[in-house]
Amino acid sequence: MIMFESESHLLKAIAQHDDLVRQCVTGTITFAEFCEKYHDFYACYALDGHESDEEERRLLEVHDRLIEPHRIIAYDILGRVCSDSDSELESYRAAGRFGSREAMNRLRGVKLGG
Repeated sequence: MIMFESESHLLKAIAQHDDLVRQCVTGTITFAEFCEKYHDFYACYALDGHESDEEERRLLEVHDRLIEPHRIIAYDILGRVCSDSDSELESYRAAGRFGSREAMNRLRGVKLGG
């Protein structure tokens, strides 16, 4: 294993980040706090397996249903969010960008795997 010490380490990391999503959508933390604490989880932990060895890639496949919501958060939400002021600009909207309010709406729609 390269990114994770063990399967339990992977599952613990996913559970912690699931909890951050829940805290954000329930208003326990703000969207800005969520972004800071979530710290681009999918990319930082290379959950697509690009930095993993064969054993770890198999482990990621086994837990794909737990990982998939974080791929959605990374690419479909955080990868498209911009500042609230920029989200008012037509050029940003035309490029598929949106502000924190829309990001929160989309985050609420993510079904966590656990």
